[in-house]
Amino acid sequence: LPPRPRIAFEPRSRPPPRPEMKLIGAGFSRTGTISLQEALITLGLPCYHFFELMSKDADLDIWYKYSLDPARSPLPYRTLLEGYEACLDFPICVHYRELMEVFPDAKVILTVRDAEKWRDSLAKIFRTCGWVIVFALVCPRMLKVLVIGVRASFVDTFKMHLDRANWIEAFNRHVAEVKAAVPPEQLLVFDVREGWEPLCKFLECPVPDAAFPHKNKGMSTVQRKILTVVWRDLTDVRFWFRLALVVGSIAALIYAFVHLLI
Repeated sequence: LPPRPRIAFEPRSRPPPRPEMKLIGAGFSRTGTISLQEALITLGLPCYHFFELMSKDADLDIWYKYSLDPARSPLPYRTLLEGYEACLDFPICVHYRELMEVFPDAKVILTVRDAEKWRDSLAKIFRTCGWVIVFALVCPRMLKVLVIGVRASFVDTFKMHLDRANWIEAFNRHVAEVKAAVPPEQLLVFDVREGWEPLCKFLECPVPDAAFPHKNKGMSTVQRKILTVVWRDLTDVRFWFRLALVVGSIAALIYAFVHLLI
């Protein structure tokens, strides 16, 4: 019998390694986190931000359940951050200690600014976006965004104290706690006005030719992102069912009240 031809087997290619978290953002919202997100994306680091959370129904559900009952709904950090190499902003920034345990090799960046200007900027968001509460009554996604934001800011950060002095004290206390908790060689305290140099040196990467991004100096970006969430609800047929149910219930209560008076 002729010899059986030998079949050459090519080695099976290995799947590319999944991105691992490289940078944990511990700075509060309104400290340049949107600008920093753009900068990190320019450097090739996919970045998880509150705006990313708002655009994903699965993430909204996870954070919403956690915000209602943290003890019964712990956060699956690896699931939430799969595919990302950096994370910033509320609500993830208040979990920097837990993230350091999950990703021990990641570095930490603490974005800072003048505490009084930060407080005024955050208060401006709450004032200009007060209409969110109205939409939250009938928009389930907007309700989840509102609950997540309230949990991360008013409950976890400000401890339900709304006076100006408490907000500023909470900001300064957080900065001090991060500096004390993170080893100096693992931490960069960063003001976005410093630009590329300290950031790229910290991340050990070359400085890009492009100018450092400076986004969201006003409220337009925040309002636009919130309107995107509202629009997703408006294009959902379930929204109109809920709206009809709410309007019908109010009309029925008014009718019953008037009928009792007559």
